[in-house]
Amino acid sequence: MNWITDNKIPIGDYMETAVDWLTYNAAGFFDALSMSLEWLILSLVDIMQWFPPYVPIALTAALAWLLHRRLSLVVFVTAALLLILNLGYWPEMIETFVLVLTATLLSVMVGVPLGILAAHRPWLYTFMRPVLDLMQTIPTFVYLIPTLVLFGLGVVPGLSRQSFLR
Repeated sequence: MNWITDNKIPIGDYMETAVDWLTYNAAGFFDALSMSLEWLILSLVDIMQWFPPYVPIALTAALAWLLHRRLSLVVFVTAALLLILNLGYWPEMIETFVLVLTATLLSVMVGVPLGILAAHRPWLYTFMRPVLDLMQTIPTFVYLIPTLVLFGLGVVPGLSRQSFLR
């Protein structure tokens, strides 16, 4: 039994080597991806903040009415958004909304094709299943660590955090 604990597999060293290799050799790719995603997110935030706050509030209330046809829900949604506006958190709410929307769209754009491919190719499903099982057991903040290393601080790590919460 001591042989197992005395002869540890140097996974940490392997991971450090892999991250160093990615940081050195793929820096251009990660920088381009980071700049593209940051441009997309900041552009969407600018577009959303260009509208007066009452426009998204009215559109959200109308959407709530179309989906549920309940006046109480429409009143609650409108009052909640007006409270956010009153407290001065409207810009932060818009930024969070754009991050969640973008993360959801990116997750769907990656996840649906991978799911379809895995359904039609058993070897891919066999490869993906342990990875997905492992990802379910690791807290979501752990995914943020390599994202911070590869992309640095900013909007993109926040996007990946929202994406992994899906």
